[in-house]
Amino acid sequence: MNIAMKIQNMRIRQWLRCSLLVGTLLTILAAGTALAAEPAAAPAPMELTLDQAVQLSLTNNPNGKIAVFDYEAAKGALTAARSYRWPTISATHRDSRTLSAPSKVEPNPTATDNYSNSVSLSWILWSGNKIESQISQAKLSLDSSQWGIAAARQQLKYNATDAYFKFMAARDAVKLAGESVTRLERYLQDVKLQFEVGVVAKVDVLRSEVELAKAKQNLIEAQNAYDITMANLNNVMGLPLTTELKVKGELSYSKFEQDLAVCVDLALRQRPEIFQYTDAAKSAQEGITVAKSGYLPSISATYTNGWYNTNFPGGNNYNWTVYLTTNWTFLDSGLTAGNVKKAVETYHKAQEQLRQTVDSVQLDVRSTYLSLKSAEQSIQTSSAAVGLAEEDYAIKVIRYQAGVGTNLDVLDAQVALTTAKNNYLKAMYEYNNNRSKLDKAMGVPVK
Repeated sequence: MNIAMKIQNMRIRQWLRCSLLVGTLLTILAAGTALAAEPAAAPAPMELTLDQAVQLSLTNNPNGKIAVFDYEAAKGALTAARSYRWPTISATHRDSRTLSAPSKVEPNPTATDNYSNSVSLSWILWSGNKIESQISQAKLSLDSSQWGIAAARQQLKYNATDAYFKFMAARDAVKLAGESVTRLERYLQDVKLQFEVGVVAKVDVLRSEVELAKAKQNLIEAQNAYDITMANLNNVMGLPLTTELKVKGELSYSKFEQDLAVCVDLALRQRPEIFQYTDAAKSAQEGITVAKSGYLPSISATYTNGWYNTNFPGGNNYNWTVYLTTNWTFLDSGLTAGNVKKAVETYHKAQEQLRQTVDSVQLDVRSTYLSLKSAEQSIQTSSAAVGLAEEDYAIKVIRYQAGVGTNLDVLDAQVALTTAKNNYLKAMYEYNNNRSKLDKAMGVPVK
């Protein structure tokens, strides 16, 4: 009996151990399954200030790098143009074998080997001012490319600032759309309570639900615009389009004090485009000199050392030659005249482009300045309208709850309040955007 009980107790302990082991394994498997099913935590949004957005754009955007590459290419072009002012030295080695034809004297053809070497120095002494003008053109191109870098940086700063402000405005628009939905949901609850006690008609509930559905649709569109502006800001900054961003601060307003005349004067003295077209006009004028060089002679000097021998490498029989070459084309069938005509008209075109650029700069500054002042007035007007709309909506809700107002009055007041807040947001964005655009129009240097 004792043996039977011991065996039974041993079996019970074994069963408990197996149960405990199986339970532990199931717990571990369940925990692993839960961890696998649990989604990975989303990365925290990248917090961004306006200055950071501008710096990322200046660093990463391809347009800034392209302008720098243009500048480096212009430096190479200047080096190449200057090279024609100085002599060139070249060396030549030639191996040849000549097989003479059979003759009565030498019926069997014979082969003769010849090896020659030469070193030549060539120098263009006079080119009709062609080389000098081409060097001047290369210098002007280099100067223009420097202004191109400044223009690219100003454009990048404006693009980043505009994208940043659009993103901020889209963020605030989502917030306003959400407030409108919350306000209508709260109002719909009040309407339903009044309908349940028989105070208002069913049509008030239906109309309120329709307005709520419209507000939710507006919220969806605002959220979509928010996502698009975020992707656009990432693109301007040269970041992956899927990067989650979070901007700091709010759209602000500070009165712009400078007069229009001062802004125009600064633009005429700072805009890179004006300097670029000025360089283009000067380069076109140098092009006339280049074209007219076809009427003049060119003079070059050449000095040559030579060695030749029938044995490799051909180092015997030293000789040297110095000669001066003057080349003057008296008749080219109108080639030079055509080139001069083309260069003169190109110069006139460049002058008109410069004048057009100056006019465009003044128009750009004036239109941006006036838009800035218009947005400034809109801020003051829309800000006052928001306060009035909020008060009107509160009164309409109280009147409706008291039974002396209509549902339509409340919904109209809700629309007016939403419109007033959106107008204020639009005015704030327009002011900040035009303020940044005015800096670009005036050619304010980017540090």
